[in-house]
Amino acid sequence: MIRQLTCLLVLWLGLVSTCRHGEPSESDPDRSPAITETDPVQDGFDYPTEAAAQLIRSWVDSTTLAIDVPRINEPRVARDLFAFYSGQAFKPAWNPLTAGALLDQIDRLDEEGLNPDAFPHGALRRLIDAVTGQEADAETGARLDVLLSATYLKLADMIATGKVKPGKLSASWHIRPAKPDTLYTHLQQAVTGQVASSLDAFRPRFGQYAKLQKHLKTYRAILDQGGWTPIDAGKPVMPGDSGRRVIAIRNRLHQTGDLDPAPDQWERPAVYDSTLLAAVNRYQTRNGLTVEPAITDRMIAAMNVPVETRLKQIMLNLDRIRWFSTGEMPDRYVLVNIPAYHLHIVAGGQTIRQMKVVVGTAMNATPIFSDVIEYAEFSPYWNVPNSIATNELWPAIRKSRSYLRRHHYEILDGWGPDARVVSRSRVNWNNLDAYRIRQKPGPWNALGLVKFMFPNEFAVYLHDTPADQLFERTHRAFSHGCVRVEDPAWMADWLFPQFDRQTVKEMMTNNRRQVVRLEEKLPVYIFYQTAFEDETGRLNFREDTYGLDKRLTPEFDTLL
Repeated sequence: MIRQLTCLLVLWLGLVSTCRHGEPSESDPDRSPAITETDPVQDGFDYPTEAAAQLIRSWVDSTTLAIDVPRINEPRVARDLFAFYSGQAFKPAWNPLTAGALLDQIDRLDEEGLNPDAFPHGALRRLIDAVTGQEADAETGARLDVLLSATYLKLADMIATGKVKPGKLSASWHIRPAKPDTLYTHLQQAVTGQVASSLDAFRPRFGQYAKLQKHLKTYRAILDQGGWTPIDAGKPVMPGDSGRRVIAIRNRLHQTGDLDPAPDQWERPAVYDSTLLAAVNRYQTRNGLTVEPAITDRMIAAMNVPVETRLKQIMLNLDRIRWFSTGEMPDRYVLVNIPAYHLHIVAGGQTIRQMKVVVGTAMNATPIFSDVIEYAEFSPYWNVPNSIATNELWPAIRKSRSYLRRHHYEILDGWGPDARVVSRSRVNWNNLDAYRIRQKPGPWNALGLVKFMFPNEFAVYLHDTPADQLFERTHRAFSHGCVRVEDPAWMADWLFPQFDRQTVKEMMTNNRRQVVRLEEKLPVYIFYQTAFEDETGRLNFREDTYGLDKRLTPEFDTLL
């Protein structure tokens, strides 16, 4: 690989020198002033910097020049290199201290679930050795400086926006990483001795990021110790049962941190006792399984997921957080985690309330995006989407004269604000798209008694539901795409502190539609995290509800 990197680097220099737009001349007013520096030493690197600067200018003095740097070939890197070097008259910028700090940041990338081998570490090390402690030529020095700068830019972009870009996922993912427009300004900070702090500015401040890094380290240690062996399938294991499978299950739960006593403290390791039952329930809870005494094949299947797969699951969830959060999070926000079927209300950086949610089915996937809650609609109408009306309601309305009355629906002659209610007998059955079906406010309404609106292109919102029984299910992907919340009254009470609880209750139950705007819009994130730390500090895994992990996993195969 080192030989390949060297060849690529030489090829790059040859290509750039033949593609440049011409040498600077006195008659060209757009060129930077001539460089008169004569000091041959660049803060410890031993090469003639004046000649190196002239070479750097000839290589990067173009915003459109395609720069082929080993393992770093983003067009954006070329633009940022030009912006950076033109701002300092194309002088070399790096020294042994800052170069070493950059290599250290690359070496530590595996702590964040990223691959150090994505960067030309070997080529950089050889070039640094070539210009340290012995006089090198200007071309070697210039080559090193540009490669260090390009490496920094690529590293900053990866930390800020992820190893894999969201475009590799399905159309359901609509959160795009906030690409910094001024990477080169951070490069300017880095070369002054602030390599680590300038890169840290791009790291997510979403709390789960640091928490998952901790668990990544733990699971790497498990892998280094040999991982774990599969547990035999069989009939469900119940409390009081004994045998070799119980010993294997006990050992595994100790390995994953669910069973606290050390093996030398186990009195009867082959017996499924109360201590093991508590550990089983902890494992079931943090893996999104039904909490029950029985150790079923479903639980055994979860336990038999290889540690390598779990490691990749942590890594790809770290990458998703990079898409979702660069820099500080808002002080107050709502977050829905689709695979966990939970909503978190956050204030002051802490989850102050967690509640269950129902999300879209795999066929009607809830889109992943962010927005702001603007208002709540109490005692809402439900305007039935055309797809549901066409496939489910119109056939039932046509079949039964009483369907509208029994289910509290009405038909309107359009979708505008002036649309009027029309009777079933006046419907033109050959032009059903011209009509709107809506359900009247009340406890029967599919949206329940309140909905929380963040107007968006997907017509998705948070809302109450009359189908409370679904919250008792472990897996709750049942909706047509909107998110049903377990305790909308609590949420409404929190969002509108100007109302007392009784007023909120009356607005929810008086069957009269009322819109109330928030005094301050509240960010809401519909997110997708299959690995996360819970409030007890334990690592949780969830099933890949929409198959998004499956598409990302191959991208992380080389990191183990």
